[in-house]
Amino acid sequence: MTTIAINPSLANVKKINHGAKTPVNRHDSRVRLTPRGRFLARLAVITSLSVLLLSGFAAVTGASAGSTDTAIPTPYIKVSVKPGETLWSIAASIAPDGDRRSLVADIVEVNRLKSPELQAGQKIYIPTRP
Repeated sequence: MTTIAINPSLANVKKINHGAKTPVNRHDSRVRLTPRGRFLARLAVITSLSVLLLSGFAAVTGASAGSTDTAIPTPYIKVSVKPGETLWSIAASIAPDGDRRSLVADIVEVNRLKSPELQAGQKIYIPTRP
């Protein structure tokens, strides 16, 4: 196959034979990247390495979307406050023989309560203890 290329600066015609084994002027075929092109090339390399690194980390740690492992029980239970309930009454019902003061302090801390007053219907988390 023969292709004719015209060099506009010299206005002469060159005949390029793609099947011949003649040396080619490499300076005409060199790719030159603009600063934006260099940035995009680096970005593509960094992105692909990041994806590779993250997928390797996921494979090593055993993370998977459809894991069939048993769920770890949460250290809290969520309760809805009934009318007339207080932090002390909730603590007494959960730990009748335990220290209610520390349980009340834990409930206040976990729920970030600003005051010890509760509203009926309010959802709060109660720490479970082994």
